[in-house]
Amino acid sequence: MTEKYKFNDIIAETLLIPLYMRAKESRRGEKAIIHDNMAESLIEKFDCDYSQFDKAKLSEVGCVVRGWYFDNAVRRFIATHTDVVVVNVGCGLDTRCQRIGGNTIFYELDLPEVMDLRKKLIPETKTDRHITASLLDEEWMDKLKETHPDSNFIFVAEGVLMYFREEQVRQFLSRIAAKFGGGELWFDVCGTMMSRHHVKPDSLRKHKAEIRSGISDGQVVEKWEPRLKLIEQSNYMKFFRLRWGLFGIVMGLFPWLCYKFSSLLGYRILPEDRAY
Repeated sequence: MTEKYKFNDIIAETLLIPLYMRAKESRRGEKAIIHDNMAESLIEKFDCDYSQFDKAKLSEVGCVVRGWYFDNAVRRFIATHTDVVVVNVGCGLDTRCQRIGGNTIFYELDLPEVMDLRKKLIPETKTDRHITASLLDEEWMDKLKETHPDSNFIFVAEGVLMYFREEQVRQFLSRIAAKFGGGELWFDVCGTMMSRHHVKPDSLRKHKAEIRSGISDGQVVEKWEPRLKLIEQSNYMKFFRLRWGLFGIVMGLFPWLCYKFSSLLGYRILPEDRAY
């Protein structure tokens, strides 16, 4: 039976977009960038007119490239570190834990409304645990450190930070950097062209959610927070170029231009004694 679920939070409502895009991509079979059987199942549980997203061709590819990119970052970290803990910040109905598998512990963090829904649809397991909190809170960070004092942490904030003001983003980054030295932090951003001119991704043009911050140069974050060292800044369109069409192929040749609209960022969190 389909459950009709309405969101009280505008940002929470956006979780259906990447869920649908992953499910749609997964149904491409062998040609799919990402395979997500759980997403295919989950979209059937909502009475939603998903056709409203079908014309958002850039977001369609962007969502799955982003998921694929962060999956690979997590897999690399797991392969090169021991006692790993993965934290999905602003998890929505993400299924990274299920896609990657194994015995690594994942934590899924989001606001109460989202986590109430997630508990119904993707129940907790020993390796996939829930945290109900705002990313701006510190209590959950302290509790994670207390629970896993010797673990290596990797944080992924996918499709989240652009909805927060710059000062909030800086606060979040600074707190993570101060508490989780030796780990990594990966997130995506909208560029300053989008934030300053109120340009939205094609999947959000009819949506009330607003882009509130933008980063075009990943090295800016290093200036904000010296404990964060840029691993890489990537433009979406350098991956799977044929899937982006002619526009994407041409744009992919000019990373500096792509960064003004969006990019994927990864940082190493330096231990305190190496930060300055």
